[in-house]
Amino acid sequence: MIYDMTPLQWLSHVIFHPFEGYEDMRWKKQGSVAISAAIVFFLFVAQVVNVRLGGFAYNMLAYYDIFNVVPILVQSVVYYLTWVVANWSFCTLLDGEGNMRRIAIYSAYALVPYIVGSILSTILTYFVTLNESIWVTSISQIGLWWSVVLMVMGMKACHQYSFTKTIVCMILTVVGMLLILCLLVLVMSLFQQVWLFFFTIYTEIMYRVRS
Repeated sequence: MIYDMTPLQWLSHVIFHPFEGYEDMRWKKQGSVAISAAIVFFLFVAQVVNVRLGGFAYNMLAYYDIFNVVPILVQSVVYYLTWVVANWSFCTLLDGEGNMRRIAIYSAYALVPYIVGSILSTILTYFVTLNESIWVTSISQIGLWWSVVLMVMGMKACHQYSFTKTIVCMILTVVGMLLILCLLVLVMSLFQQVWLFFFTIYTEIMYRVRS
């Protein structure tokens, strides 16, 4: 039967049948945290591949820039985590039925087409010229919008919202993400200043002791 599926089969069912896939998965209480974590890891890998391993004609600067993993980590893992937290926060206020675990799983599953499209488009940069870049852009955009559709359907099924309320909730989630990221930046800046303050005191004390 369709409901006697392995976790990977549930993932495939959701990706290719999003309108009923998420509802089926919710009804059967399916979804794997381990697979979700793996998907987020591959999201990070796809971002690295896209930034650093594209064809020379498409990504010339990557061959000369110093590689910094922090921005890529923020654009993948941190964005995902803030999405989950912000969505849970707003949907709790808006009487959403989803918990944080379900939000994390449904959101991660929705990212698969984007990850696949990103990696495929990067690979394609080695085989097509700049004049044929429409193919690279098309694959990337198909993956992106497929993931957008999955995300909308996933959040709709997760919280049992109407379509309009789902869109409103997702917009609020993006606003919440911005607020969380701003707070994180402020907290990190505060810790950095505190660290520099104590380090300066320590350096001054050590200088006076040695002199």
